[in-house]
Amino acid sequence: MEPIVQLNSNAQLSQHFKLGEFTENKHPEVYNIPSHEAIANMKRVCQWLEVLRKRYNENYGVGEEPIRINSGYRSPQLNKKVGGVASSNHVTGCAVDIKVLNTEQLIHYANILLDYADESNQNFDELLIEKNRYGAIWLHFAVRPFSNRRHVNILNA
Repeated sequence: MEPIVQLNSNAQLSQHFKLGEFTENKHPEVYNIPSHEAIANMKRVCQWLEVLRKRYNENYGVGEEPIRINSGYRSPQLNKKVGGVASSNHVTGCAVDIKVLNTEQLIHYANILLDYADESNQNFDELLIEKNRYGAIWLHFAVRPFSNRRHVNILNA
């Protein structure tokens, strides 16, 4: 089967983030092209990621370090394929899993996002520090258009 071509993968969601970063898919046989609503949700997440990138680089970075996306938007089919729950914020484009180099960077990222939420008086839906069975860690972060819960959880293995 030929891989599905991601149209507009170079489209900018924000200054430093492209649509293709949020829709990259290790399962090319699975359709993963977001709706306009999901794209709007990804843009909302990117507003937070731009703050994270700027503040991390100002305070901890060596030069201009990018934020690396491990997983962003997932179509319902892709979400099922990777074992995600049906109600995942990834399905609506509201969530992103951020790669980290180490635990220290992960904690800095989480602190920056929590501080920004307090300073800007904005809410997020989820900030989860997660770990898989192989020991890999990442930061899951989600922002919904409404009904954000400000749910924080550490090491959801």
